[in-house]
Amino acid sequence: MTAATATPMPVSTSSRRLSIPVVTLGRREAKRILVSPIYLAIALFLLATSGLRTAVELKFDLPTAAATYEFVIYLTALYAGLLTYMAAHLVSTSSRRSHADRQLAAAPMGTRLRSGGLCLGVVLGPGAVALGLMVLLAWLGTFVSATDGASSVLADASSTQPFSVAELAQVFLTVIGGGLFAVLVATWLRFPGSLPIGLVVLVFGTAFLLDPDRSPVNTLPWLAPYISASDWTDEPWALSGSQTWHVWYLLGLCGLAVCGVMLREREGRLRWLFISAAVLLLTGLVGWAQL
Repeated sequence: MTAATATPMPVSTSSRRLSIPVVTLGRREAKRILVSPIYLAIALFLLATSGLRTAVELKFDLPTAAATYEFVIYLTALYAGLLTYMAAHLVSTSSRRSHADRQLAAAPMGTRLRSGGLCLGVVLGPGAVALGLMVLLAWLGTFVSATDGASSVLADASSTQPFSVAELAQVFLTVIGGGLFAVLVATWLRFPGSLPIGLVVLVFGTAFLLDPDRSPVNTLPWLAPYISASDWTDEPWALSGSQTWHVWYLLGLCGLAVCGVMLREREGRLRWLFISAAVLLLTGLVGWAQL
């Protein structure tokens, strides 16, 4: 009878080895999210409508900086988060819909690490694109501000004032937040129909918080997972809070979504409970500071 001894793997080495497949999976999931039919359908729709408008008007003019700014900011702020939610949800549930969960359960990478790869994919995919768009908007905003709404080669009269850095950061975080919320919904609601349920909660929950008739002034609207651009509303609450603290609040909501995903598995749940409690406390403090 023989006995074999094994040297325990250092925690740092184990963590480093585990981070490599998670990053690799995150890159793959980022590509899958970006090539989702949701984004492709919207891109084709915009291309078709632009071509139809050009054909009807029988002229083709390059868009001005102000027109491009308005188009990109409205499209990103109003729809990018919802589109990312749907795209990330489809990717998150693809293995379940294809009945491949049993095969993945036998893989060396566990469910929690695969969920972590999905969350990382949201950041590396839609998050990276949103960051590039925010940099483009910040650059275009300099031309819009320089002309002060006057018509020129670079910009024309615009009803939208350029967003501040804090407001652009909020738009960026709403895109990431929509994807992370999709992973959270797909992780906990493992049944057909979870996509529209999460979408209804996201849309109507945000609308409920933003409605001044249903919320105290200067309180609930700032707690919505949405941007607080003062140029888009003349309500008193939009002028009283802190845009910078709202950025940190949205970042805290993104962290809570990741914690919610990690809490789905029993193994190591106690550690994630402490992490979630700390993130929840910080998010609550930041949410109070923004008011």
